[in-house]
Amino acid sequence: MICAISGTIPQDPVISPNSGSVFDRNLIEAYIAEHGTDPISGDALSIDNLVSIQTSKTLAPRTPAQSSIPTLLQSFQNEWDALVLETLTLRQELLKTRQDLSTALYYHDAAVRVVAKLTKERDDALQELEKLTQ
Repeated sequence: MICAISGTIPQDPVISPNSGSVFDRNLIEAYIAEHGTDPISGDALSIDNLVSIQTSKTLAPRTPAQSSIPTLLQSFQNEWDALVLETLTLRQELLKTRQDLSTALYYHDAAVRVVAKLTKERDDALQELEKLTQ
């Protein structure tokens, strides 16, 4: 069993019922706390949904096949893919934040114009009232 997040043998393995993937409990709990979803399927996931797996506590050392150049290249590719996915998510959030900011700025500008217009009308009405009283 290999953790789907770190690519190492998990110390405390758990399985996600959404994706069926194996994770290290510490890593998946941190991910769920930050995102609230399964990192593989993207479905909503809570810590209560995780299923513990009983395994022997002896850890096998990394085999030479896991330390080979193709395996290292694959792990670099996986890291790159994760970075690209995170960048895409950040860009989408930035676009949404910019749109929200633009909308808020538009509403603020409209409110300032209304207040300025009402202030001008009040001042004009006060001047007219002063002229009529004289």
